Amino acid sequence: MQTRTETLASLYQDGLFDIPSYQRSYSWEQSQLEDLLVDLQYLPEGSNHFFGNVILDMRDEPYQTDKGRQLNVYDVVDGQQRLTTALILLHVATQFDTVVEESVETDNLIFPVEERPRLLPQDQDEEYFRDSLFGDATLEQTTPSQERLAYAYTFFEKAFEDPPVDVSVREISERLRYNCTINVVEIEGDSEAASIFESLNDRGKPLSTLDKTKSFLMYMDDRSSNRGALEEKIKQRFGSIYKELFVLSNGHDRVSDFDEDSFQRFHWGLYDGYNANEYFDSLGTLKARLRRSYREGDYEGVQTEINAYTTDLREAGSAFAALFHPAQRPAPVETALERLLALGRLANVLPVLMAAQLEYGDEAPKEMADIVHACETLVFRMYAVDNRRSDTGRGRLVRLAHDIRSDGAMRVEDILNRLASITRIYTADDRFERLLRDPEFYKSMSSRDVRYLLSHYSQELGIEVGEYVEHDLEHVLSTDFGVEHILAQNLADEDIPENLREKFEDNVHRLGNLTIASTYWNSSYGNLPFAEKKTAEGDREKEYQSSILRVQQVLANYEEFGRDELEAREQDIIDFALKEWSITTERDSASVSDTEAATRESEYEQLPSDFFKRLTDRQEAFLRILLDADEWVLSEDIRQEIQNEYGLSMGSGGGAMAGILSGFSRKYGKGFTRDLIDIRWTGKQGEYRLNAEYGYEEELRDRLIADPTHT
Repeated sequence: MQTRTETLASLYQDGLFDIPSYQRSYSWEQSQLEDLLVDLQYLPEGSNHFFGNVILDMRDEPYQTDKGRQLNVYDVVDGQQRLTTALILLHVATQFDTVVEESVETDNLIFPVEERPRLLPQDQDEEYFRDSLFGDATLEQTTPSQERLAYAYTFFEKAFEDPPVDVSVREISERLRYNCTINVVEIEGDSEAASIFESLNDRGKPLSTLDKTKSFLMYMDDRSSNRGALEEKIKQRFGSIYKELFVLSNGHDRVSDFDEDSFQRFHWGLYDGYNANEYFDSLGTLKARLRRSYREGDYEGVQTEINAYTTDLREAGSAFAALFHPAQRPAPVETALERLLALGRLANVLPVLMAAQLEYGDEAPKEMADIVHACETLVFRMYAVDNRRSDTGRGRLVRLAHDIRSDGAMRVEDILNRLASITRIYTADDRFERLLRDPEFYKSMSSRDVRYLLSHYSQELGIEVGEYVEHDLEHVLSTDFGVEHILAQNLADEDIPENLREKFEDNVHRLGNLTIASTYWNSSYGNLPFAEKKTAEGDREKEYQSSILRVQQVLANYEEFGRDELEAREQDIIDFALKEWSITTERDSASVSDTEAATRESEYEQLPSDFFKRLTDRQEAFLRILLDADEWVLSEDIRQEIQNEYGLSMGSGGGAMAGILSGFSRKYGKGFTRDLIDIRWTGKQGEYRLNAEYGYEEELRDRLIADPTHT
């Protein structure tokens, strides 16, 4: 091991620098970039700035150009974040000052050879760094580290466009090259390099567990085989993993709840099951196993474990990324994921979802959607309504994920049964209902969770009357909306309904007294008496009757709102919640309970005699689309197909479907419409399918498909 101290310019001229495969990818962000720039801007004249340690491992073979020129090549064991950032800064500086450009070119600091820049990152980022950041190509960023490299370039561009008055771009460049001193340590051997890297922390962000895992596996591969038998596979697999984890930057907003370490933890559950200590220290467990096998001389076992682990980790990366790109999933899965992602609290169910994505994924969308729905039910009941601790049920869920991954014979029904069982253990129907009836319900749940419940209830109310106002669930859950007390919390005594005056405090926070309102509405009208909220007087524009939210709009139908109305409304919402988040193994079963199905008969044993004569062109097209699909179909897909395939004009949004369904209800009643069509709300739009329970489908198929000239 040799040490020396030199300036950054001197170090760069020692040779070429490569970031080895076991190194972590570029990770500096704004705070680290700002620190470096401030250090250079405020460096006193004539002073030096210690730029830290750089540990290098010189390769046996030098780099040789076409003309026979040879340059030493160093693997950067520690210091790559600083060396990479410094090179980017110098490159940007050459764009702003011709003197800097000329001196950098004269010294060959950035391009010592034509083929490549002075420094190159790991395989997955090499092409982008060389050809786009330091070249003329325009390449798409495909990894989080590429995004950070591009950000560093842009950061220095903006800084140099408007530099401080007392320090120029040239001065910053010169201070970086000639006044930044580095303690250089040269070591020998790849194994020593990987081992040293694992224990180091380059200035800036700490190493992630994923970084350390890659380093350790490269090290153990080298020790347990001849010249790293799995080296290329490890490189390729981690390259794929880092690309998949780009989802942490460009995926659904909910992905911000997680990072590389949490992803690796979720994968360990799939890979090895659940042990509380091991789950939160997967790398420590993996190290212990591989070292034990190595000490026992089981080198083949070490190789087998490394190969199996990296293969499985790569596959888990693709599953994790898929879950946070819901728009890229098949329609049933997309709508189910959008609801669950809006709800949040995914940490305990993510291992299950990742395992299910690998098992079913895009190839079996109905099965995958059913599992997502079951996870939503669990999360809503246990964590949103019941407010259980974040670790509640974790072990059971992670073990289920491992079983899905390892047991090829497990059916989707088995998975749904397990999820239902876990939900029932902690928040069974009686407990769920009791929590919803809590007199202090408003205080027991977050505003967002209450709005989540009432938003879905609002859609149900619209479905019941054939008025389908489609709104964005994420918008309703944003700060633009809040929870409103129908009977205001601070209502004047004379405005409190007579049958509530003695126990108003015991009822004001009940579920039946809550609705959704815009923040503007709540602040402006939330404290008005109920009668004044119902109908606007004078020049006031806002009222319940004109609300775009069905859950608020229907309140205008009440003559008064007292104890009886509050309790009836609460019961209606509870009945809805028990159905919407039911603990069943078949999420897509009929919308009525088994008891209801046994006792309720359809008003029409067969389709009304004049049904086909009274069908409008749009209604007929609608039914044909459902018959062809034989599964749930999104309202927007129906609207487009009616327009494109049948040549019939349709409106936009929820109104496009309201006329079709309301037409059935006007002719034959709301009950018939429910018996004919199954409807559910996905969070952004409705989904429809034919109701198979009452036997209308066969007659429809005979008349509309087998006999298209039914009229």
